[in-house]
Amino acid sequence: MDNPKDLSPLAKGEIELGKPLPFAIYDRQGVLLLAAGQALTTEKQLEELAAKGLYHNPRWAQQGFAVQNKSTMGTVAPSGPQPVRTASVKAPPDDPTETGNLLKMNLPGQADTFTVRLVGALGKEAFVTSHPVKDSQFVFIKEGQVWEFKSFYGLSVYRFKAQVEKILLSPHPLLVMSWPQDGHLEHKAIRTTRRVSCEVPATGRLLADAADVPPVKGVIRNLSTGGVEFEAFASTNWLDNAQVMLAFQLLLTGRKYLLELPARVVTVNKTDTQKMPRFGMAFEQMDDADFAAIHAYVFEHLAQKLESPLYSPR
Repeated sequence: MDNPKDLSPLAKGEIELGKPLPFAIYDRQGVLLLAAGQALTTEKQLEELAAKGLYHNPRWAQQGFAVQNKSTMGTVAPSGPQPVRTASVKAPPDDPTETGNLLKMNLPGQADTFTVRLVGALGKEAFVTSHPVKDSQFVFIKEGQVWEFKSFYGLSVYRFKAQVEKILLSPHPLLVMSWPQDGHLEHKAIRTTRRVSCEVPATGRLLADAADVPPVKGVIRNLSTGGVEFEAFASTNWLDNAQVMLAFQLLLTGRKYLLELPARVVTVNKTDTQKMPRFGMAFEQMDDADFAAIHAYVFEHLAQKLESPLYSPR
């Protein structure tokens, strides 16, 4: 719902049948009737809308937002994240260590979550994200909807709500969202050590195995001074609390550091048959040199990604 105080009345003559609307249409109470980019095709549709009241928010026209979608979508589609057209694009990688570049969004009360990229902000009025994508299709979004957002920043996760104020379809599919209000902001610590995503080759072997059992090859997907997420390249019989000797190499300022550390399996993810099993591991012990090498690697990569998001405290 838009604020009725921000709306201005429209004449029926300002709406051209068969052409995409350059603005959203609301009723007298600020309830969205037709989203920008959609089109009215008959006089009957126009009369039905006029009976409810024709209003628009002139602020978007003043800021120069125009939708140039040539497709006709008819009347307002039902709410909910429904795909509306095929897109030759991919969703942003679901990587929380991007520290503010990525946001997860979902409709309140719905389980489907979509990852979008934070594009920028329009002062303190609104912020812009990429359009959510699922299975190479754009997710159906309607102006006036309120979405919940979540993002990671440093050691914290932020949650807030924002309303869809504008849907831009050209030249790139983007969403313009209302600025998060203080009452919508939630902040809490999510971990005690900083973690970065990576692709570090590694091998692991159960400490209880005999010497002739070959180690399991894999890759470390994320790393912190507290532990790793290890993706095995073959099926393994590792269980919770299993003791593993993990060996890997880090490259720092042109020098290679070989680490061999005991770790304990704390999580096992084998639910997705399309992927290799992943194991969350906590380091059992390490000396000062090993700790310093991991610490430097993490902060070197974190510094490259760290950006202050729009919702972080100043």
